Amino acid sequence: MNRQLLLAGLLAVALVTPAVAGEPTRLTLDADHQLDTDAKQATFERTGSATASLTAPDIDLTVASEHETCDIDGFYSDTRNDFFCLEYGEEIDRTIRVYIPAEYWHPYLREGVEPVSGDAKATFEPVEDSQYTAVTVTVTEPGTYAWKVNSEASYFAGAKDRTLDNVEDITGVGAPDTEEWQYIQPSELGGNQSAYVLRAPNGTDALIVEYRQPNDEWSRVPGEQEKYAPVYTETKTGVDDRVYVFSTTTDSPEIRYKTEAGRTDRFDSALREIGSIWTRTEEITGFDIPFVGSDT
Repeated sequence: MNRQLLLAGLLAVALVTPAVAGEPTRLTLDADHQLDTDAKQATFERTGSATASLTAPDIDLTVASEHETCDIDGFYSDTRNDFFCLEYGEEIDRTIRVYIPAEYWHPYLREGVEPVSGDAKATFEPVEDSQYTAVTVTVTEPGTYAWKVNSEASYFAGAKDRTLDNVEDITGVGAPDTEEWQYIQPSELGGNQSAYVLRAPNGTDALIVEYRQPNDEWSRVPGEQEKYAPVYTETKTGVDDRVYVFSTTTDSPEIRYKTEAGRTDRFDSALREIGSIWTRTEEITGFDIPFVGSDT
């Protein structure tokens, strides 16, 4: 009898206790909102902003090309940024996930994005084959929350996706076998041609790719996107004889490459890379570091 009473008591407690105490209510809007309509996307193209309003729960979603549209305080560049704003009107803690169509900006991955309004970091993640950006954020009080979306990063993410998905459509393709320096001009990486394909028939170990720095010295192009370099390279899974060169700016530097680099070439390139590391260290620390560079 006592065992039955104990079980009944435990069952009663389980029925009134949340699954995880204190966990915010999860709201998965995904694409179930008016921003995912042709009419709203046309409004954004015409006016620079579009808003979708929900009544249950009380949420407004806005995509804007000017920060003042979302009543964001402070100075932010409207030329380089778009803005995603979420106005929340309830007292309930919620984790919200919403899909924003790629017609507003091309999706690119960002985690822990600091807000320019409100106090909630967000995650921006490409989903549905980059047809949408899934924005996930936890809000704990009513207010306006907003985040910047960098237009240049969005543009180049789109260019990169189009390049990797349509390899045969690329017009900028490097020479297949060359022991001499070949050059890629800035115009071949800017605008709509923001990617360039280098053929590497002898493998990537025999390939050297460098970019001209503002001081006219040459430095190796990194194999992934880095803050210090305006260009970088990537490879595509399953494609062993191609290297893709991408630019992170509309003002690309000149690039040079060799596909049949010898031991001396690789040694000289390594020396130049060491020199550029010292230069970047000097810029960060402000101290002069003695280094004998190479003009090769």
